[in-house]
Amino acid sequence: MRMRARPTADLPDDPRLPGLMAIRDSGLARAIPALGLEQGGGGVELVLCGYHPGARATLDARVGQRRFAVKTFADDPAPEAALYQALGAAGLAGDSGARVPPLLAWDRDLRVLVIGWLEGPTAHDLVKEGQGRHAGELGAQWVRRTASLPVKLGLPFGTAGMMHETRAWIGTLGTADLSVGAAARALAEALARTEPRDDGAVGLVHGTLYARHILDVGEGPGVIDWHRFGQGPAELDAGMFLATLSRLRLLHPAHTGEALRAEQAFLEGTRDLLDERALAWHRAAALLQLTERLPTAGRGDWRERAHALLGEATRLAERAAEPETLTPRQRPEVRFRAPALELVLQALSTRPATREELDQIRALLREGHDRAS
Repeated sequence: MRMRARPTADLPDDPRLPGLMAIRDSGLARAIPALGLEQGGGGVELVLCGYHPGARATLDARVGQRRFAVKTFADDPAPEAALYQALGAAGLAGDSGARVPPLLAWDRDLRVLVIGWLEGPTAHDLVKEGQGRHAGELGAQWVRRTASLPVKLGLPFGTAGMMHETRAWIGTLGTADLSVGAAARALAEALARTEPRDDGAVGLVHGTLYARHILDVGEGPGVIDWHRFGQGPAELDAGMFLATLSRLRLLHPAHTGEALRAEQAFLEGTRDLLDERALAWHRAAALLQLTERLPTAGRGDWRERAHALLGEATRLAERAAEPETLTPRQRPEVRFRAPALELVLQALSTRPATREELDQIRALLREGHDRAS
């Protein structure tokens, strides 16, 4: 919805979000005077583009040629404000290269952040538009960039945290459907048996690095929505990014070929950075997390979709249990562009994949890994 930013009842009435209430009652200019909107004159146009009742809301704000995001929270946003400041100091709030939105203003009492607006299609959109390889390259560029960041903010976030959260995910799925809950429980047990040790390199992680959270901003990737950031292994973010590609491939067969191209480009771009077994584990755990949301998505075929995601996750958990003979930086380059695989992907650029073709693609990918080993 679009509205003028003056006292209005059009925004949600949510007392747990004091910033949203202040904007609702007084307008954006008076609620956040640090933005200097009253001095500039002209109207403010607001769009409510994200709302989680009692937790947070995001507004798309436009004032003339200016555009920015206003994020209101129930919890203290000081940690996220500090993160944006630290990332800006590290050179990620500029107009070129990998970047995050710059912090424009924040109010601790109102629990509001105002950040710049990044323009560009998401990696998810790129896959759907036939630019899968570029989407994967953007994801790889971002994971590589964050691996060298000196930012040490955020709580520890690794395998132990993921295993703790699986209990809630299993409970949700089991309540919705017994068979899906049983499959989720079996997957969680496999994850517990193959849990990697968090004794490698730890750095800043986004926490929810979905393909929708990575944007093509023209000269590199831009990454938004940092409310789940922490300190953890690079495989955690990489696993989530790949899991969202798997979800796109499995639940939307028309995009199978481009989703696979994105996956290949990402793996090629991070081949000497990530541990294969840890990556498989985090990808499987991320798929379980993504499955947990299906019962509330409002689709009648959610059970079939859930079993597809859990089946993929189970195969990944089995891969995480396989012995690894090479350390990540000893691993030679993996060449996925085998002629046979390219022919299959070319065919899938115009139609969904059959089950037999998906099996063939997996076999070709495994063959490429085996040759590289």
